[in-house]
Amino acid sequence: MPRVNLSFDHGQPWDTARASFETGITRAAAQYGRWIRQVEWSDDKTSAHLTGPGYAVELKLDERQVHVTGSLPIFPKLIEGRVRKFVAETLGGPPSEAKA
Repeated sequence: MPRVNLSFDHGQPWDTARASFETGITRAAAQYGRWIRQVEWSDDKTSAHLTGPGYAVELKLDERQVHVTGSLPIFPKLIEGRVRKFVAETLGGPPSEAKA
């Protein structure tokens, strides 16, 4: 199964990014429950392990970036645009270029 390994600058102050990260993933899980079957949060809510039909990804937030790693049933480049859009919507701004 292909691996995904992307990082995006979130461009937000730490407190804002943390709140947006948690809110965005919670909303996405509610909206896309068919695809996001389970979300497991770290104690500090700065990382989330998402699983669904045939995939598992880890999203981690640090003071500068959002990191996405995991296994997907399709080639990661095919969904990179969707991941970038999700990050932009989640954090309220355009993510910078992805680093593979």
